[in-house]
Parts: sequence; C-alpha cells; structure tokens
Amino acid sequence: MALLMSHVAKSICLTALLAASALATAESILVLTEETPFTKTDINDKSGGEATDFVRAVLEHAQIDYQLQYLPWRRTYSRALNEPEILIYPLARSPDRENDFHWIGRLIPVNYYLFKQKTRTDISVTDLDKAKPYRIGVVNYFVQHEYLTAKGFTNLQPVNSNLQNVHKLLLGRIDLFPISEGGLISICERHNIDCNQFQPVIKLQGISDYLYLAFGPDSDPELVRRARASFQALKDSGLHSTIFARRLELTDRFNLQHIPSAD
Repeated sequence: MALLMSHVAKSICLTALLAASALATAESILVLTEETPFTKTDINDKSGGEATDFVRAVLEHAQIDYQLQYLPWRRTYSRALNEPEILIYPLARSPDRENDFHWIGRLIPVNYYLFKQKTRTDISVTDLDKAKPYRIGVVNYFVQHEYLTAKGFTNLQPVNSNLQNVHKLLLGRIDLFPISEGGLISICERHNIDCNQFQPVIKLQGISDYLYLAFGPDSDPELVRRARASFQALKDSGLHSTIFARRLELTDRFNLQHIPSAD
C-alpha cells in the first residue's frame, strides 16, 4: 500500500511539473533582432546595446519568459511575420506594415537619409527621382529597401547589414545608401570610422518616424497587453529616457553639424 501511495504521489508531482512546464512554455516567447551597435553591447568598452537593455527590462517587468536570438534582418523579419509569439525590434513603422504587427511602443525617433561620401561632389540629388541612376546599397527587408522599391528604384544592391554598405560606399562600390543618422553614428563609433566622411543628400520622407518594439501578427493578445503595459510603466518611470539618453544626445549633435543642408 505504501509503495502504491508513493507511485501515486510521484505521479501527482510529475503531472504538476508537466502542467507548470506547459504553462511556462505557453508564455515563453522568442525575441528576435539583428546584431548592431544599437542591439548588442560591445564586449570591450561595454558601449551600445541600449535597445536590448530596454527590451529585457520590459519583458522582465512584465514577467514574460523569453529567449533572445540575433539573426540577419531578413530572417528576423520573415520569422516575425510567419511564426507565433515572436517579438521583434528595432522595427520601423510604415503604412504597409501597420496591420502586420502588434506595436508595443516607441524605442527612439529615427530619420532616414540617403548618404554619400563627402568627396563625391559629382553626386547631386535635389529630389528623390534624381537618385534613381545611382548605385544604392540597401539592407534586405529594411523599411528603406521597401520604400525605394515602391518608389520605382531598380539599381539597388541588397546586403545583410548597414556595416556592409558603409564599407561598400568607402570602397566606391556603391554611390549612396540609406541609413538613419543614429545608425550611422553608432557604426562609426563601434568600428572607429570617421563619420565626417559621409554627407546626407536627401531625407526619405514618409518612413522617418520612430523605431518600435512589436509582436508579430500571430501573438497572444494577453502577452501583447502585458508588454504594452510594462513598456509604458518603464517609460513613465524614466528608465526609457535614461537608457537612450546618450544615443539621442549624439544624434542631436550630428544633426546640428550635418543634417540641415539635407532637408
């Protein structure tokens, strides 16, 4: 009888553990992003990674279990659209994307420009159509790629990262590439590149707004609600401003020096 009761007790414990495991799995999400200075901290000087620091804080405050993976943006974007319970960042918001995601909150403001090498005085772009003959580097499935394609650009050279485009521009393999001022600054800082080599030529109107944290379309509404509430709570607490303060300061400084001539 004692042996039977022991087996019953073990069975009850096992059932409880399996139920708890199933609940944890049901609430666990996959967080996807690409590897950039904005999403990954430098192992040497501990700079960067602000977006991931804040996203982790949001999920931990919301008590949402998660796994974080760094993937090329094309895979990140595709998986967020097609697989359940995936959180993606930093994601630009556009009319075409509006109904494809559950938008959790704004990470930072963003403005996109076409940049050239400052020494390329032969390149003059006074309106967007005049940029069409030039070789333009884009990142696969970035909002700038979608935007330029929709505008009828055909001379586009897709790559997997903004850093690749920076190198291609400096090597003369492309003439222009789109990036935000903050994105360019962080790449220059992380990889010891002189940002003064680059000059904005025209702002990409219609997609310059904010970078967001968002859930893919097939996500539990309760998780979406909890993430939004947590995001707002941490924003109200001042943590959002604290984490992103340095990046926004560098962006403002760059804008004062370089951007007015591009608008």
